[in-house]
Amino acid sequence: MPIKVGIVGLGSMGIWHAQRARRLPGFELHSVCDITPAQRELARRDYGCPAYGELDEFLADRGLDLVVVATPSHAHERPVVKALRAGKHVLCEKPLARTEAEARRMFAAARRAGRTLMTFQNRRGDSDFLTVQKVVASGRLGRLHDIRLIRWCWTDIMCTFGVKSYRPGWRTRAAYGGGTLLDFGAHYFDQLLLLLRSPIQTVFGDLRGRRWTRDADDQFLAVLRTRDGTVAQVEYSQNAQVPVQVEWAITGEQAGFCYRPDQSVLYARDQRGREHVQPVRNRREDWDILYRNLRQVLAGRAEPAVRPSQTLRLMRVLDAIRESSRTGRVVRLNDKYVGQGDRGS
Repeated sequence: MPIKVGIVGLGSMGIWHAQRARRLPGFELHSVCDITPAQRELARRDYGCPAYGELDEFLADRGLDLVVVATPSHAHERPVVKALRAGKHVLCEKPLARTEAEARRMFAAARRAGRTLMTFQNRRGDSDFLTVQKVVASGRLGRLHDIRLIRWCWTDIMCTFGVKSYRPGWRTRAAYGGGTLLDFGAHYFDQLLLLLRSPIQTVFGDLRGRRWTRDADDQFLAVLRTRDGTVAQVEYSQNAQVPVQVEWAITGEQAGFCYRPDQSVLYARDQRGREHVQPVRNRREDWDILYRNLRQVLAGRAEPAVRPSQTLRLMRVLDAIRESSRTGRVVRLNDKYVGQGDRGS
C-alpha cells in the first residue's frame, strides 16, 4: 500500500512536495490543507485531491498516513504538533523551527505520540555535498584543519520566491522565520555539522540586512571552532556586488580538496614537497534520498536519516550564531548533541 501524503501549505515548496508524492514509488498524494482559496482550487484542479481550509478537518481523515508541513517557518510548530497528536507521521520543511526550544517541543510531541518526525534537509543530496562527504569519509584528507564555504550572489529571491496568494516576501520578515541564516544557513550548517564530528567549542556570527531586508538578514558570516582544532567558515550573501563562489575548500593534515562543478580536485604533496593534483569525479545530485529513507522508516526497516539530535544540534548552532551577532562576542557552545543517540533528545 502506498503511503498517503497530505501537504500543509501549498506554496512553492508545498507544490514541490506534492509533485514528489505523485511521482515517487510508494507514495500517493492524498490531500492538501491551505488557508488560501487560490491554492485549494489549484490542488483540486491540478491534483484531483481534496483540499481543506481547516487543519483539524484535514487531520481527521483516517486514511492520511504522512503529513508534510511546508508552511512558512514561523508556522511549523502548530501543524506539526497537531498532526502528531492526530497519529500522523510528519515530514517538516527546514528549518524545523526558529529556535532550539521550539524544536525540542516538537520532538517531545513526537515521542509522546510514538510517531516519526523528520526535518526535510534535502540538500544533503546536493552534488557538492555528496562529493565532499565521500572524500572526507575516505580518510584521504586526514584530520580536518580548515573548511571554507563562501557563496556571494545578487538575487531578490527572498522577496519573490513563493506564491502570490500568501505573502511571497515573508522571508524578509524575522517574525515569519525569515532571513538567509534560517533559510539557506539551515542547509549549509546541516551539511557542515555532518562533517564536524568533534564537539564545537566556539561560534562567531555576523548577520546583516543590507538591501532586501532591514528586519531580518540577507547575508551572514559564521566561524566555528571545534575541540580538535578544525576551523570552519561559512559565508553567504544575496546582496553581493561581486559574485564569489568557494564551493567547499578543505585542507587537512594529509591533503586538501576543492569542489568544482565541472571537476573537483584533490591536492597532496609528496615527501619532497612536490604538489600532486588528482581529479575527483563529482557525485550526482539526489534530492529523493530522504523520501526513499522515509519509506523505509515507515515500513520499520530503517532509522530516520535526519535524526532528532542532528536537527537539535543544528538549531543550537544557529541560535549561537544569532547570539554572537547580537552581542558582538564569540559564544562558547555546549555541543551536547554531537554523536548523541536520540532517546535523550
